[in-house]
Amino acid sequence: MGLLFALLLIVAGALAASSLIVAKQPNAGEVIAKLTPYQGILGIILLIWALIFLIRILPGIGLLLQVFPMTGIILIVTFLVAIGLGFLLGYGLIAQYVLNKNAGAAQSGQAMQMKLAKIQGPLGIVGIVLGLYILITSLSWGMF
Repeated sequence: MGLLFALLLIVAGALAASSLIVAKQPNAGEVIAKLTPYQGILGIILLIWALIFLIRILPGIGLLLQVFPMTGIILIVTFLVAIGLGFLLGYGLIAQYVLNKNAGAAQSGQAMQMKLAKIQGPLGIVGIVLGLYILITSLSWGMF
């Protein structure tokens, strides 16, 4: 899957869970504040990359689940979490360029973003854990 994807997932998870991380570790706020301006771009990149990976593995997912069921489940969950994080982090950028021309769509989009913001922190934590898992397994298997 790639070392870069794992690192991107960890960074996106940290940005998504920034409020939870800063509450536990106040000195982490400075690092997260430096990355915040780039969260929209990181979100869009993660969303596109995860969608491409998911589309690429879909034809062989049945065989993967038969041969390596735990790995297949972890891959599917990882891609779904990455898609969710990418959407949540990139939503501001998407709304700025796509939804700003339609006031009704912008208002409903803001309402949806408020509902999804509740799961952003926990989804970020899951993204960090999955990113670390992929990073460790990629390095231990020599698949970087």
